[in-house]
Amino acid sequence: MPRSVPATVRLRAAVALAWATLAWLAPGAAAAESLRIAAARAPVSLPLYVARQRGFFADEHLEVAFIDFIGGTRCLRLVLDDKADLATTSEMPVVLQVFGHADVAILATIAHASDNLKLIASKASGVTRSEQLSGRKVGVTAGTAAQYLLETHLLDVGVDPQRVTMVPLQAEDTVAALRSGRIDGAAVWEPYGYAALHGPDAVAVRLPLGGGYLESYNLVGRQPVLARRDDALERLLRAVERAEQFIQAQPADAQAILRDQLKLDQRFVDGVWAGLAFRMSLDQALVSTMEGEVRWAQREGHVAEGGHPDVLMLIHPGPLRRVKPGAVGTGG
Repeated sequence: MPRSVPATVRLRAAVALAWATLAWLAPGAAAAESLRIAAARAPVSLPLYVARQRGFFADEHLEVAFIDFIGGTRCLRLVLDDKADLATTSEMPVVLQVFGHADVAILATIAHASDNLKLIASKASGVTRSEQLSGRKVGVTAGTAAQYLLETHLLDVGVDPQRVTMVPLQAEDTVAALRSGRIDGAAVWEPYGYAALHGPDAVAVRLPLGGGYLESYNLVGRQPVLARRDDALERLLRAVERAEQFIQAQPADAQAILRDQLKLDQRFVDGVWAGLAFRMSLDQALVSTMEGEVRWAQREGHVAEGGHPDVLMLIHPGPLRRVKPGAVGTGG
């Protein structure tokens, strides 16, 4: 006859089986759902950096892979090429895509920036006022909020944008282009404006800009992807909302995450912090801004003439409405 199993051994085996069963049944035991986000390497992406560093994505059973790129236009290109599920970008590239019949939509605005974009001139050019840019060479990345801000500002100060030579420029090349004399000025976003304006080798001066344009920074995806992944997107937005609450409650810790992620110093963070607002939304101001950008793109000949696109079709409000109902005010 086989030897009997001691009671203590039987008890341990039963406890182990019970824990294994509970672990198998627990919701978190399921494999985490994967999302690929092409995240612009800029301070406006801070809610995503915080959500990853603090484990908020993991808490929602999401495995989020970041693809770091410079500039929202390039991030959006990855989405259009199906190399990323979502991109972080300003609203301007999204507006331009509607003219190409791209099936993209904004899931949520995760940041607003009132001072992210800078208009600068090289010290060597002698330019100190925007009016002096007429006849000059100005670097700008086409199809971006920087281009929109530059051209509308020039019109505001009485300079025809056609009188300015627009030099195609990637943001990270700004300092080198100013130093070499390839351009006299540039419209650029952070941290590249800061790099040109500060430090012992600063090559540029800042030109005053008129107020009124509040840049939105958004999570954007292709509409078919958004429609079939609503559950994962709701969980993503819950994590982002927790991250924004963390930023507001513990700004010093959030700034430390930003410094570490972008390898920046505290002086830069101090300089841009007041111009950033992290509040997830889809509001009427976004719609109004995009409608203005549609009119600008048509008026200035950046897109083919035609009908007036419905910018509400560029918004996918369902997930945010379920996560944070009061944040949706577009009527979409």
